[in-house]
Amino acid sequence: MTSGRPLRFWSPLPFVCATVAFILAGHLLTSGDRQDRSEGLVLLGSGLICFSIGCVCRTSWGISFAKAPHTDPTTVGPVPDALSSDVEHHSE
Repeated sequence: MTSGRPLRFWSPLPFVCATVAFILAGHLLTSGDRQDRSEGLVLLGSGLICFSIGCVCRTSWGISFAKAPHTDPTTVGPVPDALSSDVEHHSE
């Protein structure tokens, strides 16, 4: 399934952004004046939004693979490169 690979690559990025926002928010909330603390609260809210987007992305990625049809290898026909048993093999 080729459509799942790009989503698999992009799905951790909201969590990375949320982590960066939480670290910056923690720094601004612990050290700084009133303006820095208010910007820290804004970054905390942005980090929470990024975290929720990451959760939705991971959930939708998981659901897309859960609903994908699974093929049983025993029901699949012969491999295209394999020779059938009624073909004579000649070696030179």
